[in-house]
Amino acid sequence: MIFARLAVVLICGLLTCSLAGGAALAQDAPSSGGAFIGRIFDATGLRTPPPPAQDFVRDSRSEQLEYRGFEATPAKDPKRKAAAHLRGMSAELDAAAAENRRRAGRVAAPDAPARPAR
Repeated sequence: MIFARLAVVLICGLLTCSLAGGAALAQDAPSSGGAFIGRIFDATGLRTPPPPAQDFVRDSRSEQLEYRGFEATPAKDPKRKAAAHLRGMSAELDAAAAENRRRAGRVAAPDAPARPAR
């Protein structure tokens, strides 16, 4: 029984130390796995800076680069309605709804059928 308690206390102590130590190491560690791999590549010399551009490349580049976007300019949507037209359509819908309510008020609804006995 004493050995079980001692084992539990030791395990809790080890977990506490490892969590506290892990938090301290996490502050010094790189922010992502990519940064860690980058450090390894730098240390082993696998990542080197790119060589300077060749003369013909520098000569072919203009001083001021003017890039064009990949997206074409949006064409005017033929389905798009003007605000005045939309207000007119809304008024027509409201008038049709009022007419339907008026017609529905004149119709006598039949009585609900009786529920069948179970």
